[in-house]
Amino acid sequence: MEGLAKGLEVSLPAGRSFVDHGGVERFEVRARWWLPAPGTLRDVAIVDEARRHRVPELPLSADHAAQPVEGAPVFVGRYWLTGELAPQTRRLACLDDSAAMDGPLVAHRWDGERELDAAGFVRADG
Repeated sequence: MEGLAKGLEVSLPAGRSFVDHGGVERFEVRARWWLPAPGTLRDVAIVDEARRHRVPELPLSADHAAQPVEGAPVFVGRYWLTGELAPQTRRLACLDDSAAMDGPLVAHRWDGERELDAAGFVRADG
C-alpha cells in the first residue's frame, strides 16, 4: 500500500545516503518509475536539481524499467515536481508541483485525448 501512496522508492546501498531539501538524511530515493530506460539511480531520483549530485551514480537493473501506460492517460501526484508544466510521458502526467509548500495548484484539462501535452495544464499560484 505504501508504494501505491508514495510511489516507487529505491534503497541505497549500505552506508550510502544523501540529504534531502529539508535537511533529512535519506537512505532511499523516490524514483521516476515512468522512465522507459533507466540508467542510474541519479537519473531516476526525484530530488531537487541542486541536490541531484548527492545521489550516488549507481547503475540500475532492467527491473526498474517502466511498463508502458496503455489506454487512457494516467494522472499521479505526491512527487512535488517543479519547473515547466509538461507531461512526464505521452500518457502520464504529475499534477503535484508542491502546492502544500507554496507551489502552484496544478490541474490538467483532459478531453479524452489519447496523448497529453503541455497545453492541457492549468495552474493557480497561491
